Amino acid sequence: MDGKYQRMLRRTAFLLIDIMVCFISALITIYVVENTLRTFYEFLLLVITLIAVQVLSLMFFKIYRIRIVDSSLDLMVRGLGALTVSGFLIILIVLFASKDFSYTFRLVATYWVYSTIFLLGYRIIYRVASSYHFRRVDTDGRPKAIIYGAGEVGSQLVRMYFKNKLGFSIIGFIDDDPMKVHTMVQGIPVIGTSRDLHSMMEQHKPNVLIIAITKLSSDRMKETLDIAGAFKAEVKIVPSLFEVEQGRKSITDLRSIDYADLLGRTLISIDREPIRNMVHNKRVLVTGAGGSIGSEISKQLLSYEPEQLLLLDVDETELHDVSLRLHGYRNEFSNTIMPIVCDVKDSVKIERVFAKYKPELVFHAAAYKHVPMMEYYPEEAVKTNVFGTYNVFSTAVRHQVKRCILISTDKAVNPTNVMGATKRVAELVARMLSTEETQIICVRFGNVLGSRGSMLPLFLEQIREGLPITVTDRKIIRYFMTIPEAVSLVFLAGALGKGGEVMVLDMGEQVNIYEFAKRLVKYFGDGRSKVIITGLRPGEKLYEEKLSDKDTTIPTDNPKVFKAKVNGMFDASRLQQLLDALNSSDTDDMLKILQDLVPEFSYQGPVQA
Repeated sequence: MDGKYQRMLRRTAFLLIDIMVCFISALITIYVVENTLRTFYEFLLLVITLIAVQVLSLMFFKIYRIRIVDSSLDLMVRGLGALTVSGFLIILIVLFASKDFSYTFRLVATYWVYSTIFLLGYRIIYRVASSYHFRRVDTDGRPKAIIYGAGEVGSQLVRMYFKNKLGFSIIGFIDDDPMKVHTMVQGIPVIGTSRDLHSMMEQHKPNVLIIAITKLSSDRMKETLDIAGAFKAEVKIVPSLFEVEQGRKSITDLRSIDYADLLGRTLISIDREPIRNMVHNKRVLVTGAGGSIGSEISKQLLSYEPEQLLLLDVDETELHDVSLRLHGYRNEFSNTIMPIVCDVKDSVKIERVFAKYKPELVFHAAAYKHVPMMEYYPEEAVKTNVFGTYNVFSTAVRHQVKRCILISTDKAVNPTNVMGATKRVAELVARMLSTEETQIICVRFGNVLGSRGSMLPLFLEQIREGLPITVTDRKIIRYFMTIPEAVSLVFLAGALGKGGEVMVLDMGEQVNIYEFAKRLVKYFGDGRSKVIITGLRPGEKLYEEKLSDKDTTIPTDNPKVFKAKVNGMFDASRLQQLLDALNSSDTDDMLKILQDLVPEFSYQGPVQA
């Protein structure tokens, strides 16, 4: 039996029950008002009218679309609204047929009271009996669990538990709020606060600790994991609010702790409407679509229903893989999602792509990002990050693309390495090319967790192999955000920004890499790995500038997005000089011009391969 037929059958059943309930309410009303049922046939037409008006009113308020087992206050609000409106309509109808207002009001009011009690009452009883702890839950063989967090998320988990949709036997809650202790949540007791976690674990000996909090500090997370580890309890965690809002996960998709959780959980929630207005029904081009950032951009773009998504990358393997994933592994190509093998340095091919597909929105994520590697090969960073950006945006301007967004980096702020300097020049190029017809916005953000070539996948690989984790300095600190959250904020910044502006993201609190590496070894290692210090790499900073510093940025309406204060203008003639130096293979001259273009660039000297 398919879902549509089941829904129709369920709604029909409730409709018939409601008609019967209304009929019984009418009988009781006539008996109460007339003190007899002998006159029932005299009221038959009135009864049919009353029932018809009420049922139609219930339909209008969409009562039959509400799943009673999942309903809450919405059922009461809609139900009372429907029955109140129908009561007024019935009074008008009866008054039209009878001029005796007193008798009419007494009859209708009595009927309204009984029908409301019965119609809503049996639904509430059904809701309670089917969804709460009146129904026996089979917990045989299930691991015992304590839930950390007695809020809405924890309450949803208990609802699933009583529906036999949670694979654990819940002992109780702990919560940070002491006022909740000794209260009940869906029939499950709150047995203590987070300060009591150690004693509660010792007393109840649960197999699992479920973290049902969407915002938890790094220190609190560390303390919780330490206590759970001391009692050999497995830790499960609910998806982040961001994942739930994006529709990627449901609250019951519990998972094990991963390295991102060791940084603490941030509450990221964005307004999707400006992004939808920017993307919906547009032809969108993403360069660098095969990379970790570009592929996440492409994935999230699909949720805003673009007319066509163009995936451009020079790496055909990564491009093939991301296209296959976005097609749900059913196709590799389609009119909606089109992969394009192309190097952004190839101006002729870029021109053909814009002429053929006519994109209306461009996300430029293609770039070389590996800091030490670009210190060895600065000419490659200049070719791709500077002139690749110029090719894409100058072509976009010629084809009157409405909006372009450059994915930049915090390393473009007072750069000490070639990669950061070339990304700063890319921002200047974007600002120079931006017009009223083609608005080009730059968005800077810091490190993202798990991106290709970043340190965290390297750390985990070293731990799996039992190798030492290499950290360059005990004091080195960085900003971090998950890839989906960073990309979502990039969209918002791109939608809020105007042509020529540089938007920056608030990446939260800085993380000490050395301390974080020690946590990784502790929670994911098998005793073989240790953390060792290797010294700063060429072009590497000890501290990254705070992107949202009030001295260098201007706040926007969104607390996570800022506008950078950018001074100076770009001298286009110097771009030609940079190209001439690049073509002549004069690396020293090229670096000198790069330093002239970015006066704050403090180059530490070329490292010979």
